Amino acid sequence: MDDDKAVTLGVTRRFFLQGVAGSAVVGTALPARAVEVAKLGERSIQVISDGGFQMPLAAISRGVAPDELIALLKAEGLPTDVSNTVLNVTLIKDGEDWTILDAGSGNNFLPGSGKLAANLEAAGIDKTKVKKVIFTHAHPDHLWGAIDEFDSDLFPNASYQISETEWAFWQSPDVYSKLPEDRHMFAAGAQRILKAIAEKTTRFKPGQEVAPGIVAIDSAGHTPGHVCFAVSSGGKSVLVLGDAITHKAISFLHPEWKSGSDTDAEMGAATRKKLLDQLTTDKLPFIGYHLPSPGLGRAEKNGNAYRFVAGA
Repeated sequence: MDDDKAVTLGVTRRFFLQGVAGSAVVGTALPARAVEVAKLGERSIQVISDGGFQMPLAAISRGVAPDELIALLKAEGLPTDVSNTVLNVTLIKDGEDWTILDAGSGNNFLPGSGKLAANLEAAGIDKTKVKKVIFTHAHPDHLWGAIDEFDSDLFPNASYQISETEWAFWQSPDVYSKLPEDRHMFAAGAQRILKAIAEKTTRFKPGQEVAPGIVAIDSAGHTPGHVCFAVSSGGKSVLVLGDAITHKAISFLHPEWKSGSDTDAEMGAATRKKLLDQLTTDKLPFIGYHLPSPGLGRAEKNGNAYRFVAGA
């Protein structure tokens, strides 16, 4: 298949920004309130929105014939010109304290994103009660919201945690050479935010319990140090996926398709398949950062592939 006949990753920064410019996701509910999606013993798992935006199709699937991609989207009742995405931030409430998994986009990313701070206030959640912020990875829509518009900690009483590999990748002096040009702004932003929170940040390895009942699961591919989190209490668990699985149709029906947003597309596809096998075998509910709001669902076998089922 010729490159010019495929949907590829060749998205310039200008094209990427043009593709998402304008507004938040059309026709998608983005509630300001926090939604409780699971109760694990005394632990409450909630989701709140950081907003949403649109992405060009070239950013969601790479090396796939346009006709095949559009036919799949049309069959699933999804737009065939852009991809709508939401940003689901997971909140964990233990007594009066909160843990947040990923911190949203802040004020300097894309139009329609960066709603976390306002939505927490609207939901009556006191940011001073957030004691831990733990990152799946350091992409802008997961990291940049840790710092507010005044370059101060959004969560003044929180400590931060991120995987060793993720920290090392983004802090590397040669990170720009490892990324396409349209991702250079990701690196610049990551270095700025990680420097700002460095004194309050600890680093972990996959497999470690990063907080009581929260275990980091290796899910590299989307970024070199990407992790998911298994959150457990009261004999129940839910897996917080981050960006290991991102699209309600493509990620499930064709996990082998290369994602335009993965740093290592081959590894990202292998990780998706492994996760989906585990999720279907264990019947484990999960929360996807970019799956339809509030992101809660489960996976079912669908022939040789899978299907996303909202809810749990």
